[in-house]
Amino acid sequence: MLDFFLREKGEHVHINSVKQLALIRDAADTIRMTDEKIVRAATPLHSGDIVDYRYERYLITSQVDQNEKSCRGRMRKCNQWLALNWIGQVKWFDAVVEARTFSTETGKVISIPEGNILVSLQDNTDTKGITLSQRFYMTHQPFKVTGIDHTINGIIQLNCTLDSINTAYDDVENNIADRWKYEIAHTYALHINQGTIAHVRLNETLSLNVTATDNGNEMVNPVITFISSDPNVVSVDQQGRVMGIALGQASITAKLTYHPTVRSTIEMRVIETETHIYSITIIGNPTLKTGQSTSYVSHIYDHGTEVFDQAVEWSLRNQDDSTPTKGSMTASTGNSVTIKAGSSSGAINKVLVLTATLVSDPSITVEKNISLKNLF
Repeated sequence: MLDFFLREKGEHVHINSVKQLALIRDAADTIRMTDEKIVRAATPLHSGDIVDYRYERYLITSQVDQNEKSCRGRMRKCNQWLALNWIGQVKWFDAVVEARTFSTETGKVISIPEGNILVSLQDNTDTKGITLSQRFYMTHQPFKVTGIDHTINGIIQLNCTLDSINTAYDDVENNIADRWKYEIAHTYALHINQGTIAHVRLNETLSLNVTATDNGNEMVNPVITFISSDPNVVSVDQQGRVMGIALGQASITAKLTYHPTVRSTIEMRVIETETHIYSITIIGNPTLKTGQSTSYVSHIYDHGTEVFDQAVEWSLRNQDDSTPTKGSMTASTGNSVTIKAGSSSGAINKVLVLTATLVSDPSITVEKNISLKNLF
């Protein structure tokens, strides 16, 4: 019977990052402050397991009811991301946070304004490293660990109290304690390289090409969350693979998982036609120091999929259309070009506009602004 219900009513979830079918239902019939659900699966479940369900993350907080055929447990939605800092090594954790303490008085509750919270985390190698007096931020408020409880298998519970803000070292905006004590400030950016509009054919897939940068340098294996505004028209998985479900359009948003304000959005249109719809992006450094050179590469897409049988023509001008141009194209090979910035003082703080035009359809163009900076 469980197999039947899993096939007919089961939903795809990820349990500790492993995709499988599970039956999910609300844990209570009435509306509650906390989002609790009952999960049943044919595979083993354990207290402390992390469950990804409908773009939300849950922590199995109960003991697991297990028989020969299935496992059942109660899970609560993780309502906070917490960043803990170990001498410059910052790790993020999904957590269930509530206004309770480790008091022996049954049912005693202390409100957040009074400064005490209870934090429940998965018990793993990283969380085992949490120590007393370790600080973290939540909703731009600093907290300090005052108690650690390991009595629940699979879960670590932290008793925490409000702490004072350290204006010299704490990154209050991004909720990271002691961040500037060990590292420099970061400026993150995220860009979907297929442009603002792309097309996917009905019942076919398209992989989004996403670039994340930190202080202008491309990040290696960034953790990105993808969300569709209408999964019934366009679906997307957490690897950025888009599928056309029904004719129409929907927006796909990519965001840095642990910096959710850093995001990029593309409109996906589901089509049946075989007509070519080209777009171009230019990849390269947005700043160039006077007298120096750097290369830029164009990527050409058809319905959002990169193609390699098309070419572009390059042109360069000053943003204010003044003359002479404060830079030059010194080399052009295929769909790449090398730009050299002028060396005169008049080039400083000027902006060049590099334009790529599709040879087969000159109406398809894209521009990239290049800011010229002082060499010293």
